[in-house]
Amino acid sequence: MKAALLTEVRKIEMTEIPQPKPGPTDVLVKVMACGLCPNDFRLYAGLSSWAKLPTTLGHEPAGVVAAVGENVKAVKVGDKVAGEQSLRCGYCKPCVEGRENLCVNRKSTSNGALAEYILAKEQYVNKFTNSTFDEEAFTEPLSCVINGEKNSKVRAGHTVAIVGSGQIGLMHMQVAKLTGARTIVIDLKADRLEFAAKLGADHIIDSSKADPVARVKELTGGEMADRVVVAIGNSAAIETGIQLVGKMGSVNLFASTNPPTKIAVDPNLIHHNEVSLIGSFDKTAADLRLATRLIDQHKIDVKSLITHTFDLEHTGEALQTLEKGAGVKIVVRPNKA
Repeated sequence: MKAALLTEVRKIEMTEIPQPKPGPTDVLVKVMACGLCPNDFRLYAGLSSWAKLPTTLGHEPAGVVAAVGENVKAVKVGDKVAGEQSLRCGYCKPCVEGRENLCVNRKSTSNGALAEYILAKEQYVNKFTNSTFDEEAFTEPLSCVINGEKNSKVRAGHTVAIVGSGQIGLMHMQVAKLTGARTIVIDLKADRLEFAAKLGADHIIDSSKADPVARVKELTGGEMADRVVVAIGNSAAIETGIQLVGKMGSVNLFASTNPPTKIAVDPNLIHHNEVSLIGSFDKTAADLRLATRLIDQHKIDVKSLITHTFDLEHTGEALQTLEKGAGVKIVVRPNKA
């Protein structure tokens, strides 16, 4: 089968690799769409080394079940599915405490999803009936957002400030709105803030033109935000986020920083205001299932976030487009519908 193989830094080659064969509990998925993530770009550009080269990128797949193992019962050949190609051990401390997203023995079950086929475990794929493959490719990132909102304990009546209006920030905004929260989206890019406004953000702040701290203070009558989500991985965004939170609030460092960085924080802001500084990483099987429902029921508008699509042969161009920061969401289509 064809795969877009990252053979060295910034070099993608179309390569024939063996098509995986499903074991007893595996699902073979014909990949119809795969979203690109900043983590894909970091590996492509040599900014991260979490995988050894050569490797196939892509961890946001959606497609059609092509074959199933003999013990698979949840899905059948022909089902439209999305999810991820990973396996958690089930016995480490995070797993037994219901946080398999933090599994210390996690491993991939397959090649990356920028290929014609992948293998997945049935508990990490879910069926769709009412959405497109491109929309379904948002299942993995949306499930991570759901985990983040869950960790932040966002509820009706809260004011949620979101630093960053890329695909992740825009999904955070929509999930927070579903809970009944008021949302404030902050960014330097006017075009992305326009997306936020169109998708229902209660307030947008262009931090290239206005002081976001002063503006949030004004919008909240001095109370500041109940919950802050930092959806950009840099120290300036984190430091801004910490200044936006009010008493008894929380700041969720949702985005990773690459390379690792340090932040300057006045600990008195946290001490005197009883502020919680938290993080969110990855997702659980339950988060994946909820993301599937929200997309299939069109409760979250992910279609509007798709600004660029490429076929598998143009994966290199897709990654270069991601590097330029163009648009919002880039989707690669390994197979033609």
